[in-house]
Amino acid sequence: MKSKSNRFGGFLVLLCSLAASFGLASCGGSGNSMVGTNPAESASIFTVGTDASLPSVVSCQVTVTGVTVFNGTNNVSVLSQPQVVDFAALSGLHQLLDLSAVPPGTYTSATITLASPTLSFIDTTQNPPAITNLNGTLTQATAMSTFSAPFVLNDGDLVGLRIHFDLYKSLQTDANNQITGVINPTVDMALLNADDAKVSVDDFHGGVVGVTGPNTFTMQGDKGRQWTVQASDTTTFDDPTLTVAQFTTNTIVEVSGQLDPVTHDIDASEIEVLSNDGFWLGGLFTNIRPSPGPATEADLFVRGELPDINGIEDGQIYTLDLNGSENYLVAHIDPLITQLIFNNSALAAGQRVGIGGKLTTTNGESVLTVHRVVLRRQGQQGTWVPGSTNVVNNNAGSFQFTDDWTDGVLLPSPLNVLTTNNTNFVNISGLSALSGNRAIPLRVVGLIFVNPLNGQPVFVARRVEELTTE
Repeated sequence: MKSKSNRFGGFLVLLCSLAASFGLASCGGSGNSMVGTNPAESASIFTVGTDASLPSVVSCQVTVTGVTVFNGTNNVSVLSQPQVVDFAALSGLHQLLDLSAVPPGTYTSATITLASPTLSFIDTTQNPPAITNLNGTLTQATAMSTFSAPFVLNDGDLVGLRIHFDLYKSLQTDANNQITGVINPTVDMALLNADDAKVSVDDFHGGVVGVTGPNTFTMQGDKGRQWTVQASDTTTFDDPTLTVAQFTTNTIVEVSGQLDPVTHDIDASEIEVLSNDGFWLGGLFTNIRPSPGPATEADLFVRGELPDINGIEDGQIYTLDLNGSENYLVAHIDPLITQLIFNNSALAAGQRVGIGGKLTTTNGESVLTVHRVVLRRQGQQGTWVPGSTNVVNNNAGSFQFTDDWTDGVLLPSPLNVLTTNNTNFVNISGLSALSGNRAIPLRVVGLIFVNPLNGQPVFVARRVEELTTE
């Protein structure tokens, strides 16, 4: 299940003077000539991806061999090279994939070409839970999506191509609701303006190459492309004691924000330091020992690693040793607050985390010493439980959620969701609109904490979206 060519896939967004989430490629073109246009005229498209998943399916890696957009005459490529994308890893987040130059024109559809799928799912009948891998079979190698309306791309425009891979509809199951490995790719693609929230950059990882100014630095994504990141007075740092000036080539970061339509830099709204001294592992906690109590061991389903670490495989479970000396942080929240709510006694299966620390290699053997554990934003999909809404003040309150998505098998069912007056409600007017007798389909993005009163996981929502037809 190892795939080190792209370890941050899932929700794809292609940029062709657009901003998205697949992993930006150079703006120098896609290898297609701009027939019939002024060579001086060029627009850009960036690509991002997202998914809709299935319970217990924690990985669906597919090689994306090509992505094109059709302008009425030509299919123009917006993917510079094949990329292995894990569509189950994004969980409603946006992963930046590529940035390409395209000729201006009116675009009406997009086509994606896929190959070599592999699946992983959690087997909770074992203690601790284990991962089962399955080679997949595609019923067809390509999927085409016609845009809801023709999209006119003018000279100098930057737009994003959103690629939504619906795993729930794509993965075939048997009479017992078990996946068979057969994949009938169901993909919806849309061109969107660069400032559209559906093509924002909120899960882009890479290593710092160099600091270029008081608030700017260059980072390199997993495909080798370098990006300039611009911070500002409004940028939130997960660790404000680490300024941009202190970043080194050992610093690994996650950046959220928007692609600048003029400079094509990433204008960062949030910068999270994942590691500052050697290695980073990203993934999902599947088991904590002991629980409850201060954890001494944590099993991590590895979805990403920087750099390549000998003996650690993407798509496998790795056991981390903990002793309480680690620095525990919550992404995008003031660390003075996180020390009160996240520590080695507040770990739970189902949490999405980043692990950073020191990597020591002796005679080919790698030893990891954990220095920081960062609780990271994650998304889950399911349905609102009728009658469960509790409004305290405007949008502050709670509701219960039947979690049908990737990590739901590791979390309580129903799952308690807490909302605040800063929670963003999408396609729904607010918390009080969660009413009636219908089980409303939702996607919730936020953070999984452990409630100190009962020791149970609780989902603190940053975004609650009512799902409509994609």
